[in-house]
Amino acid sequence: MQQLAHIQQVLWAVNVGIGIILLTLLIARENYRVYPVFTGYNLVNLAQAVSFYIASRRWGYTSRNMWLFGWSSQGVVTVARALAVTELCRHMLARYRGVWALVWRVLCASALLVMVYSSFAARRKWELALPAVDRSLELSIAVVIVMLLLFARYYDVLAMASDRSLALGFCLYSCFSVVNNTFLDRFLYRYAGLWNLLGILSFLASLLVWTWALRNPLKEALPEEPLVASGVYESVTPEINARLRALNEKLSRFWKPREPRR
Repeated sequence: MQQLAHIQQVLWAVNVGIGIILLTLLIARENYRVYPVFTGYNLVNLAQAVSFYIASRRWGYTSRNMWLFGWSSQGVVTVARALAVTELCRHMLARYRGVWALVWRVLCASALLVMVYSSFAARRKWELALPAVDRSLELSIAVVIVMLLLFARYYDVLAMASDRSLALGFCLYSCFSVVNNTFLDRFLYRYAGLWNLLGILSFLASLLVWTWALRNPLKEALPEEPLVASGVYESVTPEINARLRALNEKLSRFWKPREPRR
């Protein structure tokens, strides 16, 4: 048990170090201009790591106060991650106003379902309410990212390599968290130590993916895709892109999103 705790402390320190490197790259390469919310998410992560260490020194890892603080701070981090995922979705789909109008409504509906689910979990057993909230939020994030990647693959959506790498990192950690929290729900105390270790490892993998993707300066936006007349469009682009254009036009007429201000 002591050996497991020592490994966790070492990995925690490695995560903090990689997080500082990632934040430094975001600032030094001015990539925070491209991903401002993602940058804020990384700041929240580092703040949680520092505050978690201070709280553990004061209350101890096994105290009730530490348990409440840990899950509460994790909730803040998960919400920040959800906002960063929303930024990523907008970054990839904002050029298709009809598609984006549908996506942000789906994201809002997911947030509402999370609140409903967590309220029922709190009635069932209050000490599992916070893990239930975290699991449902992570499940929502994982589903959104998977659907985003499948949509981009099927419709051949033009996306920056950094967008795909960020999506991969988010999906990796969220999918693992859903599985991990499911086991935690059933084996709350016996599984806690191993749960912490595996969670740290999965987040470390995500940090490495993000750091590699953001090691170089990025352009602030992709060039606009020309949505020209249907006949011309189909003659110069693959058929799958023509279907994307048709879908976007249908959704644009359905949602009637406002034209962006210039």
